[in-house]
Amino acid sequence: MEEVITLVADKAMAQRLLGWLVPDGAALGVLSAAEIERFCWYELPRKWHADTLEQRRAVAVLGDLLAGAGRVRAAAVCTSTITAQVLEAWQRSEEAGFAAYRKAAGASPTTPPDVPELSWGQVMGIQEALARANLERRLEQALDEGELAPEARTFPAARRRFAQHWLTTAQPVFDGRAPLEGVRRERRELWAEAPPAERRALLAAVLPALEESSTAPVDTAEPLRWLLEQIGDGVTLTQAGYLPRELVAAAFDRYPHWYPIGKGPRSEADLFQLAALHELARTHRLVTKRHRTLKLSAAGRVQLTDHQLRQHTAALSWLGTTAAERQFAECALGALWTEPRLRRDLRDVIHPVLAACFSRGDGAAMEVEDTGRLLWRFWHTGRELGYLDERERVIDAPISLSATGRPAALAALHLLAEHPRDHI
Repeated sequence: MEEVITLVADKAMAQRLLGWLVPDGAALGVLSAAEIERFCWYELPRKWHADTLEQRRAVAVLGDLLAGAGRVRAAAVCTSTITAQVLEAWQRSEEAGFAAYRKAAGASPTTPPDVPELSWGQVMGIQEALARANLERRLEQALDEGELAPEARTFPAARRRFAQHWLTTAQPVFDGRAPLEGVRRERRELWAEAPPAERRALLAAVLPALEESSTAPVDTAEPLRWLLEQIGDGVTLTQAGYLPRELVAAAFDRYPHWYPIGKGPRSEADLFQLAALHELARTHRLVTKRHRTLKLSAAGRVQLTDHQLRQHTAALSWLGTTAAERQFAECALGALWTEPRLRRDLRDVIHPVLAACFSRGDGAAMEVEDTGRLLWRFWHTGRELGYLDERERVIDAPISLSATGRPAALAALHLLAEHPRDHI
């Protein structure tokens, strides 16, 4: 009698599983191992109303169904120690469950890795979700056919190369285009359509240029390149930790507009543009310091010769780090794309966008002065990197994008538009 009850319960569980996993009536074999992982590690403990015993029965029944369908790899997910550990973590707390799920998914050989060309978002559009699902299936196929060996020491690098090749190669499911192209286009479209309307209006003029591919000039981020060249194999810092006076004097000779008054700066402390570039180099680990010797790191040497990578670093610096700084930067770049603007006009046209999206730390509405501070950071960083020009050296002179500022603006906007989304 007990066996009959168990069989009836298992049959009911099987029907429930099939209704959840393949509601359109398709065969269970169409599911990828990655989809089974998501069910066992996230959907079952997070979205099903089931206690611990029922969760165990669910994965056991699902494992039998998959084994019967010939899906050995997917069935193994259900009976694995990892699945048991993840379900146990969810029982402890939601935080522990999410952490265990992320760790298990990250270690799964069928999980598409982040690659230099694409970091996967937590929130995906249709094209990105389609690309990830198809790559999951292709990885599983490669594992089953021995094309990839997860036990091999070189597996992580081999999987990254595999993912890079698939993403950048024309695929039938993407109408003969590379999946990477479809994902990037979708991200740009979603980014461009984001509210408020004032933001969309400021970005409208630059959107066509974002759809075109362009090569940045070799001297993009020229002041940063110059500083890296000066540091080279090493310079000796002052007792206070500043760049040497000879380097400060060379910077003043090369960029006299950085210090337009007096006889010239005496130290890095007097030349904040140089200090900002020094800080940028340290932040991005382009330099290393031992005692009082400052020299280029391995990353710094690469950026010294790779102008596009250097442009990427400079663009990140120009955009800032906070959401408000980046929102200001994208609006400012859109506004400056077609014509020079007075700084106060730039502040006033961007303030409604920021006021609609952000508030002060105490919850109060943003004031024009808050937007002005963001303008100051954007303007000074742009000047330090050589991306902004002023027609006259007066406080209310119009500013415009320089010759290197225009491709740098496109690089910065591409970073914002094609960045993975972590929220809707």
